[in-house]
Amino acid sequence: MFRKEVHLYTDNHRRAMYLQMTVDGKVSGSDAQTCNSVLQLKSVNPGHTVIQGKSSSLFLCVDSGGNLRGQGQYSEADCTFRELLLADGYTRFLSSHHGFPVSLASRHSPDRHTVPFTRFLPLRNTLAGDSVAEQPPNNQRYFNLDSDDLLGMGLNTMVSPQFSVDK
Repeated sequence: MFRKEVHLYTDNHRRAMYLQMTVDGKVSGSDAQTCNSVLQLKSVNPGHTVIQGKSSSLFLCVDSGGNLRGQGQYSEADCTFRELLLADGYTRFLSSHHGFPVSLASRHSPDRHTVPFTRFLPLRNTLAGDSVAEQPPNNQRYFNLDSDDLLGMGLNTMVSPQFSVDK
């Protein structure tokens, strides 16, 4: 049973996005939190995590070429990730079997397996089940200028399964 519902936020100096997985198994980045970016994380061994899309029910997996995909059947070799908590609060997920990082960098990018888009902030899911479907389809962002959290990233709600104990 999965315990943590999060959005995996990543960024570089030009763009910020959330990892999402659609029902057809496509893994990509979204500019806003959506029902496809709600992910369930479960620690299966100390430091090893399985990631499943809540709306797609697919497991996040990586093949021997480092390509991400969602698949219906869990495979320990392809769908288990080592979770590395970085000093800045971000987390990297490395394939336990293949060694590739989870990365939203373009497949053709020379930086595909380096820092850009391979560091994620696991942000607690605050989207209600009904309100997720009602989000604007054009991924517009709304900024609360009176908030300490201007970008609505919920940095104070950062959660890592590595720090959590399943009850």
